[in-house]
Amino acid sequence: MKIWTKIKNWITKPYMKPLVLKKKDEIDLKGLKNKTKKELEKLGRKVGVELDRRLTKDKLIKQIKKHCK
Repeated sequence: MKIWTKIKNWITKPYMKPLVLKKKDEIDLKGLKNKTKKELEKLGRKVGVELDRRLTKDKLIKQIKKHCK
């Protein structure tokens, strides 16, 4: 009988876990100066802004901060 309970638990346990929702990613606006333009572009996409890498780094940072407010 003990073997059957182990088999049953092995099959059903993964489905018995409670649903855990992920928190929305918080963006650290303090370290933006240290990031490259490509990293800023990826971060902008996460936020929902399409950035143009031809602009200066300062302008990219301003756009990200403006959209995060």
